[in-house]
Formats: sequence, C-alpha cells, structure tokens
Amino acid sequence: MERGREMKKLKKILLFGFIFYLAFTFLGQQLTLMRLDSKYKELKAKEAAVLKENESLKKTLEEVNSDSFIEREAREKLGLVKKGEIIYIDISKNKGGGEGK
Repeated sequence: MERGREMKKLKKILLFGFIFYLAFTFLGQQLTLMRLDSKYKELKAKEAAVLKENESLKKTLEEVNSDSFIEREAREKLGLVKKGEIIYIDISKNKGGGEGK
C-alpha cells in the first residue's frame, strides 16, 4: 500500500514538474516571439524609409540627367551661353558693393 502512495506522489511530482517545464518553455518562447516581432516591425519601418529615399533619389537622378537641368547648371554655375546669345551685364549692381562697409 505504501509503495502505491509513493508512486502516486512521484507521478504528481513528475506531472507538476512537466507542467512547470511546459509553462516555462512557453513563456520563454512568447518573450522571444515578442522580441522578434518588435525587431521585424522596426526593420519594416526602416525598409519603408529606405524605399521612400530610393524613390526620391531616382527622381533626383532623372532630373539631374535631363537636358534642361544640365543647361540651367551650365548657365548659372559656369556662365555658359548658347551660340548666338548676347550677355548683358548690369554694372549698376556692382557699383554699390563696397559702400556698405
């Protein structure tokens, strides 16, 4: 009879130990899943930002490669003109440059 009690007690202990192990494992996995989900959302947000920046850069590249942009830059920054154009320089703007000091 006593052996039967010991077996029941042992079974209960093993059952509780197994249940505790399952609960501990389940909670550990839930924490890991939460961390991974958070990381996934963070990476998706970064991906969206990078894709948006990529589209912006594509548009900029398209504009920079256009003839109108190249012509505008050549005129404004390099002072170039088309063949047959005449350049007029307003000297009245240059006269008052040193008087303000």
